[in-house]
Amino acid sequence: MASIAMLKEEGLEPVCFEKTDRPGGTWFYREEIIEGVASIMPTTVINHSKEMGAFSTFPPAKEYNNYMRHYEMYQYLMEYWSKYDCFRHVRVNMEVISVKRTDDYNETGRWIVTAKSLITNEISVEVYDGVMVCVGHINRPKMATFPGQEKFKGNITHTHSLKGVNEYKDQVIVIVGTGCSALDAAVDTSSVAKQVYLSTRSGAHVLQRVGPHGYPYDYVLLRRCIFFWFDILPPNVVSWLLESLYLDPQFNHNIYAVKPTHHIFSKDPVINDHITSKLLSGSVKQKPNIQRFTEDGVIFEGDSEVTKADAVIMATGYTWKFPFLEEGIIVEEEAKISLYKCVFPINLKHPTLAVIGFVLPFGPGFPIGELQCRWATQVLAGKYNLPSKREMIKDINDRYKKNIARYAPSEKMSIRVDYIKYCDDIASQFGAKPNFFKIFLTDPRLFIHLIFGPSLPYQYRLQGPHSWDGAREAIMTSKARMLWPITKRNFDECDENVLVKIFKKVLRLVFY
Repeated sequence: MASIAMLKEEGLEPVCFEKTDRPGGTWFYREEIIEGVASIMPTTVINHSKEMGAFSTFPPAKEYNNYMRHYEMYQYLMEYWSKYDCFRHVRVNMEVISVKRTDDYNETGRWIVTAKSLITNEISVEVYDGVMVCVGHINRPKMATFPGQEKFKGNITHTHSLKGVNEYKDQVIVIVGTGCSALDAAVDTSSVAKQVYLSTRSGAHVLQRVGPHGYPYDYVLLRRCIFFWFDILPPNVVSWLLESLYLDPQFNHNIYAVKPTHHIFSKDPVINDHITSKLLSGSVKQKPNIQRFTEDGVIFEGDSEVTKADAVIMATGYTWKFPFLEEGIIVEEEAKISLYKCVFPINLKHPTLAVIGFVLPFGPGFPIGELQCRWATQVLAGKYNLPSKREMIKDINDRYKKNIARYAPSEKMSIRVDYIKYCDDIASQFGAKPNFFKIFLTDPRLFIHLIFGPSLPYQYRLQGPHSWDGAREAIMTSKARMLWPITKRNFDECDENVLVKIFKKVLRLVFY
């Protein structure tokens, strides 16, 4: 989405190949399942709040809900595209078959892009000065396998294909996994199923969208003053503090069947608002990993008896794949993916190909993708150079070593990033990271918002290429836009007296 606008911002002429009949990617809901295209459920709600995941020059309207449903998210994206006249650059129903270097690549850095019309089957072959790969990594489902699985007579599917729950009415369902998709599937199917079992090897810490004082959780947690502690304390200590002070009072994970084996900052964040009540009511029951399948059910680890089941839904993640890319561009060696700062392949002579959105952040993905696009555009325009291959390899190795020490094992270890630190890192590559010392001296009120308030995407438009005059105002008014759909009045009217706030905090210490 952001790539077209960023290329236009730099005065370049973009062409976007869209495999489906409409732009919008994940957020245009489709009943059909298309290979290589991300899929959502009818009930999908975004996991980041509107202000935290906004485009840096396009604050969402105050009327938008904080956690937009998929069609609201799509509408916001279309408004953004309309403002920046992006639609005319999109070729729909076009599947990219191959992207490979031209014969004169060593001199020019150019690429041959071959695409096929899904309407006429006509093949087009064109040469481009640069390529941005924006397909993400959650579009090719990965199915787990268990002993005896071929014997099971019920239906086995993946959450990628889950478009409704009516077919599960009065059935017993086993859901494998404990990520966001697994919990969404468990909550949705439990509304019609006879019983839902949630099978997990390692458990998970679950964040609810509603944070302290009814604010969005990311609006409260993703602040520099909080993540500053990562620079002082070990990640496990920071995780323990968050779990003890924030999560456990809402939902103590230690009291449930499968305790989390890793701290919250050591795995992908899991977000769901309803799983706790489903567990308490018993409509969803947590179970350990599947030991093996039988004809009419499964045997969970630690059990000797069969748990009968009518269907199994795999929520076992996605595998990354770029089938159209020339071999050798993105290489994985010893579980390390050869992308400098998760964007530029290090094996290319010219930095004229960038991979956008191929990250696993603890935080919203849109601002990260936009910053990647802005950086890539600056590099494609020849305004910024990449370091030597040796330095890029060192950067990849350093990130990998830190992630190995911190995270649970994963084949995507190389692309795990912390939201604020990574955004700062990318923004600093092209001069868009805020100058906090200067802001402290010249605009103390803004400085306080940047350090102690939510880490908003607008901050990366305060300076640098294509800075935006409205960035400061967008930062200072974000709370009003966040509260509007809830209160329908000025947020100043919602604030309590400071003494009342202090008194309530003291009471909380006494009663829980």
